[in-house]
Amino acid sequence: MVDYEDGPVRPSIPSGPPLWFAALIAGPLFLVFACGAALWFVVRVEVGGNEMVVLVNKTGKPIPAGLADEFADQVVLYPALVQAIADETGLTAEKVIDSYKGIRYETIAAGRYFKNPYSYKVVKMNVTIIGQNELGVLIRKYGRPLPFPKTVATEPNERGPVKEILRPGRKDVNLLAYEVQRFPAIRIPEGHVGVVTLLSGRDPKVKNTYTVEPGEKGVQRKTRPPGLEYYNPYLEQIEIVDVRSHKYDMLGEDAIHFPSNDSFTITIEGTIEWAIRPDRVAEVTVAYGNVEDILSKIILPNARSISRIQGSKLRAREFISGKTRTAFQRKLLEELQNDCWKQGIDIKSALVRDIQPPAEIALLISQREQADQEMERSTNEMEEAKSEVKLVEQQELQSRNETIGDALRDVVTMTKRAELEKVVAVTAANRELEVAKLALQAAEKEAAATRSRGQAEANVVLFEYRAEAEPLAAAVKAFGDGETYAQQYFLLNVAPAVKTIQSNTDGPFAEIFKQFQTFGSKSAGTEDSRGGGQ
Repeated sequence: MVDYEDGPVRPSIPSGPPLWFAALIAGPLFLVFACGAALWFVVRVEVGGNEMVVLVNKTGKPIPAGLADEFADQVVLYPALVQAIADETGLTAEKVIDSYKGIRYETIAAGRYFKNPYSYKVVKMNVTIIGQNELGVLIRKYGRPLPFPKTVATEPNERGPVKEILRPGRKDVNLLAYEVQRFPAIRIPEGHVGVVTLLSGRDPKVKNTYTVEPGEKGVQRKTRPPGLEYYNPYLEQIEIVDVRSHKYDMLGEDAIHFPSNDSFTITIEGTIEWAIRPDRVAEVTVAYGNVEDILSKIILPNARSISRIQGSKLRAREFISGKTRTAFQRKLLEELQNDCWKQGIDIKSALVRDIQPPAEIALLISQREQADQEMERSTNEMEEAKSEVKLVEQQELQSRNETIGDALRDVVTMTKRAELEKVVAVTAANRELEVAKLALQAAEKEAAATRSRGQAEANVVLFEYRAEAEPLAAAVKAFGDGETYAQQYFLLNVAPAVKTIQSNTDGPFAEIFKQFQTFGSKSAGTEDSRGGGQ
């Protein structure tokens, strides 16, 4: 307040809207701001790229009383439970999920969401990443307990380890409904296989066997090949077995000792190479065990037994001979292969390195063996001399055979040449014969042509004669016969030329005219007969 001469003066208040109007305007704005802030800072849920969200229904109905016996301890609204409630209440599955309390089964991926905190509890969790050389096994937290003797859950409403595994990669797993257990993948190296034991499955149809059929609980007959193997340890166990070749040296204390036929102790040192048969790896592993067990239970007992049996058939000095040692080694290998093959082991070789006879007879046996070898060397020299003699004989015989062969070749050559000349001559004769045949055919055709021409000419002459004879025949016919016609023709040709005849009535010439008289009388008679006939 300021004092002036006229008295105190109060400050002036500017004119404007009343306070209630300002409050009326500011209230909704504050409410909108408060709602927006609550929506953004309270309701908003931001889910990152490697995160996900699971919702828990805080409000809603409890599980129906009719399902309490089976689902009384369940807190996850998993599909089987939701379907059972829907069947009980007649609601749809979506309506059941929204209307009942519990953990929702589905997960929400990365993004921005607005969820009512009164109705839902938002549980944010990281996605599950399974590494390259590992696997994940889901342990289901909901559902019925596993019945004995199952070890994995194979039905969607069973609680416990799930049969299917999680392979490497990103997996959106609801960690409120599942627990993820990580296991390293097993690597089966080259030269090895995996023997699989199925912990859960059908009971074997055939009891008391080392291996079972596929799908049956127990050791599987089929093995896993080399490589990285992802398997569920709750469902399977894999044992890595070496199927490569192994060598075992029987030296020193491991050497084989046995008595000979003459009761001397023989010591054999050797090497056995073996491997498990690929088709019986599982059976051998279950029946006998690892490599050391196979050696102690199969290979060494069989090797010692066969060595004793075969060695007892021979005397001590026979083991020094190379031939006997080779025969013994071959017999040992054959029988060891047969016996071990039946038990699932493949014996690749059994090499006898050294055979040691007793020291007290070794020198004597060695000397005798040297004498035998010297005798054998002398025998070999004699055989070699005989062989040289035979060689000379064979060379002489070969030379003689070569001479005979040359002569035979000359004979064969001459014979072949003669045969060839014969063939050439026969060929030439055949060719000339063919030419003669062709000439004969040509001559026959020419003769036929000549005959045809002669026949044609004869026919022409015949036709001419016929042409001349037909008038003559007609004339003869007219006179009655040929004689009459001949006399007539004679008279016609002679009479004009006869002027005088001086002769008697006797003689050849007169005979001609006598015939004319006879002809005349015949003619008259004939005419008379013709006339009389008329």
